[in-house]
Amino acid sequence: MRRPRLNILRTFEAAGRRLSFALAASELNISPPAVSQQMRQLEAYLGAPLFVRHGRKLSLSSTGQAYFESVHQAIERLDTVTDQLFPHMQGQQVTIRCTPSVATLWLVPQLGSFHKKHPEIDLSIRTLDTEFNEASASDVDLEIVILPEPVADEHTHILFTTSIVPVCAPGMLKARERPTGAADILNFELIHLLGYDEDWHKWFQQFHTGPFKVPKGMKVDGSLIALQMAQRGEGVMLGRRPFINHLLKSGDLVEVFEKPCAKPMALHASYYLRDLTQPRRNHARDLVADWLVNLAAE
Repeated sequence: MRRPRLNILRTFEAAGRRLSFALAASELNISPPAVSQQMRQLEAYLGAPLFVRHGRKLSLSSTGQAYFESVHQAIERLDTVTDQLFPHMQGQQVTIRCTPSVATLWLVPQLGSFHKKHPEIDLSIRTLDTEFNEASASDVDLEIVILPEPVADEHTHILFTTSIVPVCAPGMLKARERPTGAADILNFELIHLLGYDEDWHKWFQQFHTGPFKVPKGMKVDGSLIALQMAQRGEGVMLGRRPFINHLLKSGDLVEVFEKPCAKPMALHASYYLRDLTQPRRNHARDLVADWLVNLAAE
């Protein structure tokens, strides 16, 4: 008896893992109709339905689920052995997705040193303000995201926790009395960052003892624009350390509240590294992930 060809089994494994012919097609670099046709051929050959189609949604049948688990394990084992015996054959392209501020203020300055150590890896960065759909998102290997709660997941690891503090140009504090409490900030122009609209409200809620109304101030749609405005002395923004450490060190920005404060006036946000390609192993991706973890630890 002839067995199904390996390329069709790989297509089945990708479709069963993604539960989407479109995402499987993007991963395998073939067209969605080709995936659909191969799955119909496989079902006809085996004489059993492997998928249950609910309009645009897809699920595995009971027979398909049992077959998928065996095929998935076999392909994973084959890929692992291939990677171990022939590491030079592995894919060398890795894509990281993150916010523009993480990319510009943290990752980009480090790319030169990474490329010197690993010139064989084609590392690319895609920012979250790019148009994404499910198919294009399937090309992303690693993602750096803010998560509100600690995550217990073998594919998600904390990188670092940022301190979110009011900062401004040093000239602003020379021209007027330096704030000593949260209420004093209400007398300054505030710079609001779209996407983090609630930061100022959360900050006043945590550090202002009485009733308050957050001034609307100026709204911008990017951290770099907000930083430039703050450096020009146009207002106070909530900056995230360590991303702004170089500006504080150079004196282009200063923290509004002098240290040491009786109570540190900082919010906190944790950034996590999430592996979007698991459970497949990939040597290049693992190298990039380890580099990011070590970079964060520094």
